[in-house]
Amino acid sequence: MKSRDGNASWARTRNGSFRVRFYCEENLRREKKVKSIIDRDALIRAIKRREALDYWYPEVERQESSQLTGTFDALADMWLNHSENVREISDSCLGNYTGHLKHHIRPVIGTMLLSELSLRDVEKVAEVIKSKKPQTRSYVSVRQNRVDGEFFEDDECLSMAYRREILTVACMVTKYGFERGYLAANPFKEFKLPECPEQPYDYWRIEDEDKFLQWLEDGGKFHKYVGKPFSTIRGKPEKFRKCFKTRGVQGLYDVVLFALRSGLRKGEIGAITPRDVNFGENFIVVRRSYSSKEGRMKDTTKGKTFRVVEMNEDMREILARRVEQSKSDQDLLFNIKTWAIKNFSKYCRKAEVREIHFHSLRHTCLTNLANGYGMDVPLPLPQVQKIAGHKDVGTTMRYVHTDGIKNTGSRQWSRSQRKGLKDVPVTEVKTTGTGTPLRLISGGSIK
Repeated sequence: MKSRDGNASWARTRNGSFRVRFYCEENLRREKKVKSIIDRDALIRAIKRREALDYWYPEVERQESSQLTGTFDALADMWLNHSENVREISDSCLGNYTGHLKHHIRPVIGTMLLSELSLRDVEKVAEVIKSKKPQTRSYVSVRQNRVDGEFFEDDECLSMAYRREILTVACMVTKYGFERGYLAANPFKEFKLPECPEQPYDYWRIEDEDKFLQWLEDGGKFHKYVGKPFSTIRGKPEKFRKCFKTRGVQGLYDVVLFALRSGLRKGEIGAITPRDVNFGENFIVVRRSYSSKEGRMKDTTKGKTFRVVEMNEDMREILARRVEQSKSDQDLLFNIKTWAIKNFSKYCRKAEVREIHFHSLRHTCLTNLANGYGMDVPLPLPQVQKIAGHKDVGTTMRYVHTDGIKNTGSRQWSRSQRKGLKDVPVTEVKTTGTGTPLRLISGGSIK
């Protein structure tokens, strides 16, 4: 509820309180009794500014709001509109919310009255989607293309992470309704979301990187069995092994190598322009991102911030060549809309390397940095977090993988080694690749 014209009057009552009067947007005369001068002045300021008066009239707002919507469907529509116009979420996120509601939540509880909603209803949604099978082509293809015979218990149905996301949307809708007075209480508040077990995430090892990049350098050739001309017409189909050459090899090579060395997201790579590159200081500024789902350039990155990433020799060479070919500072240096990048996993299959998605290149880069693969020494985790652009180090840890336990616990010094370090004045302590400590004694000799 808001004021109609911003005008208000007040008077002091016999018991010492204050009565504030004004007209609301429905041309109804309203009044509110407050006890102190501070409350009176605060209410009058809110009326003059025509601010929402939910705080001063919770009962009226709850009563009027309850008449605006009667079913979960109507409340969900209001929540989607609020998410789009007030929270200003991305189009892709809004599309995901709409899809979850349309295909999974509305068919179960969409026609139910808000006054009849209970904890049992969201549990019913959980029961229904637990036995559902994936329908979208991309979701099914991910399951079919898993390598090394990987199998998960929920392969035949929607994954636990996907079901948790759907149930989260249902809880967000009722929370929105309760906070704005459309519900007397949040019926889903006590619902416990299912625990999502951590799934193994695939990434490239050093040999996979080298093999794929070498395959691109050699022209991206692959062999495929095709039918001989006219053999099918004659009723005797014959096939022979034919060599094919991949198109757009150089563009794919640059994008893949750049992703492996920078750890940038695909959209962030597609938004780099010459003005983002500083060859003098040897870094690039990551400030924007291109959304393939929305088909537009966003003004910020996924984390809503910008970051600076240092260049290595591979990145510097690629950018120098592409900046030289660009016509202005606003030109995009990489084209991420190509068929090769959209179907990156198919190219992995052609190159006969571990089949991964393009985003797994980001996992690969951050894993290499944190573990020191292909480097002299590993980077500290806070530096890896800064390169990745994560606000929480826990998010970075989901990107950092390890091949085993080699050179982990064994690198700790023994008791005798620690005691030996105390006996001799040490100016610097170094370790070998196997973890054996080397002591640089003040005389300059190494023991």
